[in-house]
Amino acid sequence: MSKICKLFFIAFIILGCQENPQPDSFAPGVRGWNILSNVVEKGELLLNSSENYNINHLQLSHHLIMDLRDVRNAEKLGATRQLINKAQGIGIENILVWDHALYDLGYYPEDFKNDEGLINLDNPEFWSWFKTDYRSMLDSLPGVNGIVLTFIETGAHVEDQYSVKWKTESERLAHLVDSLASVVIDERNLQLYIRTFMYHERDLEAMLSCIDLIKHPEIKIMTKEVPHDFFLTHPVSSFIERFDKEVLIEFDLGHEYNGQGVIASILPEITIARWKYYAQQKNVIGYVARTDRYNKTQNMGKPTEINLYALNRITEDTTLTAEAIVEEFITQKYGENLVPYLKDVFLETDDIITSTLYTLGLHINSHSRLDFDGQSNYSRHCSGKWLDVPTVKVEHNVNKTFHYWKDLIEHLSPARYKSKEVEPGVQSILYTEAPWIIDGGLVTSIDKMNLEYLNHIVTEKEYAVEKCEWAVNKILSAKQYFTSLNDFEELLHLYERTFLTAELYYHSSKAYFGFRCFLNEPASDELKKIIVDGLVGMRSTSEKIRLYPHKGDQGQFNWAKDADRADDLHEKITRGWDVYDNQKFNTQ
Repeated sequence: MSKICKLFFIAFIILGCQENPQPDSFAPGVRGWNILSNVVEKGELLLNSSENYNINHLQLSHHLIMDLRDVRNAEKLGATRQLINKAQGIGIENILVWDHALYDLGYYPEDFKNDEGLINLDNPEFWSWFKTDYRSMLDSLPGVNGIVLTFIETGAHVEDQYSVKWKTESERLAHLVDSLASVVIDERNLQLYIRTFMYHERDLEAMLSCIDLIKHPEIKIMTKEVPHDFFLTHPVSSFIERFDKEVLIEFDLGHEYNGQGVIASILPEITIARWKYYAQQKNVIGYVARTDRYNKTQNMGKPTEINLYALNRITEDTTLTAEAIVEEFITQKYGENLVPYLKDVFLETDDIITSTLYTLGLHINSHSRLDFDGQSNYSRHCSGKWLDVPTVKVEHNVNKTFHYWKDLIEHLSPARYKSKEVEPGVQSILYTEAPWIIDGGLVTSIDKMNLEYLNHIVTEKEYAVEKCEWAVNKILSAKQYFTSLNDFEELLHLYERTFLTAELYYHSSKAYFGFRCFLNEPASDELKKIIVDGLVGMRSTSEKIRLYPHKGDQGQFNWAKDADRADDLHEKITRGWDVYDNQKFNTQ
């Protein structure tokens, strides 16, 4: 079992997993996939394998139908209809599209707004127009069996609109859902899932309050495998036991934040561990898994198909181990002879990702893109928000337990992100979403980056580079056993890109965190060397990335662009960074 999986089993215990209300062999009634990309041939490639995965539920979202009003876009509607026809032709029983409501305020007629420009929710004519509009949109998708509705994180928040009748935010949200249910369920006999989304615990309580007020008995819930967003260090969504409705678990096997299949987001163990938890929950009816992250990043047929395979197998038999499932996949895709070479690589890739894209347990990137100074990294994305005991045990040759707030955010975060305001009049994300962290004195509005933490970071990033080198060499040593040269090269290129990414993060970490350390304490020769080595290494690795001929599929994450992002960071540091107003570093 990998180190990250051990972390999650500990998290499950902390969160108080119950005795199993479901049998060990619990078979989910809903086994779903979600296609985000509008590249139809990739979606059809996925659907051709749906029978092998017992798929009976399909969702089409993001670049297809993200809002139901997208049916008025001929290109999106055409691609969506093609995939609906394909899915119907191979016997998938339930096909759903996404929606967000309300849309932006400009979408709605001015006649329904008050003097402040807010929609008057007390006007029955607004709701009549709203339902008529919804019917017309549904008419464009006759093959659809249901809607997945996100009613939080929308354009025009219904909870912010004008109403005397529905006084609280929860009442307004619930009325919106029930109004849609009257059309989707009662009139059209379709399914309606409400998709939860939250940034912090206050969102969770508001959402739970809203769900309690929803009157329609046939509404179901879809919630993510973790609170907020898809980070490997987040715990499971244990709050689902508070839902008095059937729950569908949304998995991200396109790994938006963990490489997107462009680098080695081979992460079966975390999926297996999480499903073993959800299989025990009495209101869980199944799963739906994201299969791509835009454009051609579809996982089917690639090494990252292991993520889809692992979820399918563990839902068939929760007694299976990750080791057994990985062996099965390698045998079926590459041949039994390759199991001794590839098994450990696949099982230890979670350590590669968590030591590369994460820094001492903090997620330090933006949708898999290089981004060391992003505010959300040090606030919104911090897993400590969702843990009763906000600590993380970091292996990766560091071998130390850190408190997320008092240790990690306090030392790794720039000072402005730990303050109430990032600039005059602009409240920080941390104070907006977790004010108790600042008010309680768990962090201070001072940059505390120091040599101790810099050394921890460098140690971890060195580990990542070494681990990647080991993985690449294992694959190279197995070349003679591959029956397909294409399979060998595809796997090798995946891990070579990962190796270059680990190198880039190693050098960038030394330069970025070292530069901030330089501003806070005397500039020793050791510190100066770390910074200059980092800056020189950034240039070198950026050039390697530009010259590397196999740049992989481009999704939301364009891997080759990380070289440009590193160059931008390099320039900021060498000119002393305007925001920090300090001296330059000479790397000549």
